[in-house]
Amino acid sequence: MKTKVLSLVTLLMLSVVTVFAAEKTETFEVKGGDCEECKTHIESTTTGVEGVTSAEWDVETKKLTVVFDDEVTTLDSIEMAIAQAGNDTPNYKAPEEAYSALPECCQYEKEE
Repeated sequence: MKTKVLSLVTLLMLSVVTVFAAEKTETFEVKGGDCEECKTHIESTTTGVEGVTSAEWDVETKKLTVVFDDEVTTLDSIEMAIAQAGNDTPNYKAPEEAYSALPECCQYEKEE
């Protein structure tokens, strides 16, 4: 009987932890070109970050909407990964070598 009660209490506690899992949605600008290749590159880079569950980049507005578990990763880490892959974000600029490695259609006008 004690085993059943303990199992039930454990299951209840796991359920509570799952309910309070911290899934967060953020939207921010990511510089890029005007093609589907850019969209694929930005979204795959973003979903490659551990803890990110989805990413949708709008080619026209240059806005990325990302859903992530903020107990696993941070918005800062996501922005840093995107910049390291060649695209500027509000807080990080892409290194020149990463930007230069982008296909020509994905290169955008960089701000000084």
